[in-house]
Amino acid sequence: MQLTLRDFFMRINLVTGVGQRTANACWRWLLIHPDVKLIDAPLVTKMAAELMLAPQLTAALQLDLFSRETNDTVTENLTHSGCLTIADAAYPEQLRETYAPPLALYFLGDLRLLKAPQLAVVGSRRPTDYALRVMRLLLPAVIERRVCLVSGLAQGVDTLAHQVALAHRGTTIAVIGTGLDHCYPAANRELMTTLAHHQLILSEYPWGTPGARHRFPERNRIIAGLSQSVLVIEAAHHSGSLITANIALQKNRNVLAVPGTIDGKNSVGTNELILAGAKPILNSEHIMEEVLVDKLP
Repeated sequence: MQLTLRDFFMRINLVTGVGQRTANACWRWLLIHPDVKLIDAPLVTKMAAELMLAPQLTAALQLDLFSRETNDTVTENLTHSGCLTIADAAYPEQLRETYAPPLALYFLGDLRLLKAPQLAVVGSRRPTDYALRVMRLLLPAVIERRVCLVSGLAQGVDTLAHQVALAHRGTTIAVIGTGLDHCYPAANRELMTTLAHHQLILSEYPWGTPGARHRFPERNRIIAGLSQSVLVIEAAHHSGSLITANIALQKNRNVLAVPGTIDGKNSVGTNELILAGAKPILNSEHIMEEVLVDKLP
């Protein structure tokens, strides 16, 4: 049995024991072997040997990559959703260039949204009224310039970002930390359905994958990787939004932060980001200067 590169990338994360590090090592091995177009069992053996993978991992690759069970899982996923692999021309170049890009992204909605300038909008899951006022003040003008808002469909600022984009007839992408058949929080089910029909939802997790604590930081790297800039609206001292901001810095993305009061718990994280060098955002133009830097007069 032989697999195309697209088949391989849809299957490798389904192999027992293969994590992000191993999957990306295999992808990078293929990058330095551009003549490889089809993957069979002997080639897997060669790749595993050159990558010095453990014998049990090599055996799992040999068994699971070509198994009927894996083929059935792939078929089930493609029945419910589309799949964009790192071998596809439509895969976003800015995401491909990151340190650990997802090799396969399952999606519902319109992939053309990936071609627009992207602004990640993240923040507290318990935003104050100040955050809502800030978003209503800053984001409509950015949306009107056809900037796509990327967020994580989580409670709070994420939800508000998607809603503001919809309210102003803009575009928005949700990157979630579950399979596309799950919704977290459950209260966002109606919003998720709207995004699946009219916008775009992405996940690196197969159909049927439930939420788990470690998966949400993992999806944050995709949010940061898709975007030219990351805007942090509100964040407490140990907010998950700061994880996204730190990933963005590691990926040489612009980090933008809305300043807040010095005694506000939800402003500690954003104010510290500004102190560390993030750009303070006081109006919409400050955002567009970063996101649309090559499109402004």
